[in-house]
Amino acid sequence: MGIFNRGLLFIYTLLVGAFCAGIVTLCLHVVPDRVLLNEYEYFVNQWQTAAAAGVGILLSLHLLLCSFDRSNKQVNAKDLLLINGGTGQISVSLAAIRNMAESMAMKIRGVQQAKVKSRVEHRKEQGDFLKLELSLEVSQERNIPELSDELRQQLAKYLVEVAGIDDVDIKISVQSIASGVTVKKRRIK
Repeated sequence: MGIFNRGLLFIYTLLVGAFCAGIVTLCLHVVPDRVLLNEYEYFVNQWQTAAAAGVGILLSLHLLLCSFDRSNKQVNAKDLLLINGGTGQISVSLAAIRNMAESMAMKIRGVQQAKVKSRVEHRKEQGDFLKLELSLEVSQERNIPELSDELRQQLAKYLVEVAGIDDVDIKISVQSIASGVTVKKRRIK
């Protein structure tokens, strides 16, 4: 559900809640019956009442149809990397590349945590160009240049051999160095 429909649902929920609160006050006889009948006659004879009810019906119908919508959201073109295969072009999601890069970085001895940002430059003449920026938290047991070189080599090798991506720029930055012995805990997703 998009942001527009979420906003409509929020407003709709508030109005239905206020309407239900009004019904509860009517059932508890908080307002005298003669006042209610006078307000009812005024309210029913206004054209705005019918217009508001019509908008409410359309809003209800729209939200009902949104609840049955099963279409999957397509990834934006800026979040896709086009790769030329043997029989045609293949679109690879940047989220898939980010997840792969994070998992590969976490397998390197000495890497405690890894965050990856990915971006594609769409070039008309040369094709798409992938840029990966890895932010690492490393332990002090490993030499940082060796660790960086090992990670860069493994990522480049994987991207070329498995994904077929040879135009890639990999930048690695170490954000923090963890001291002491830490035990890696597996995250459950």
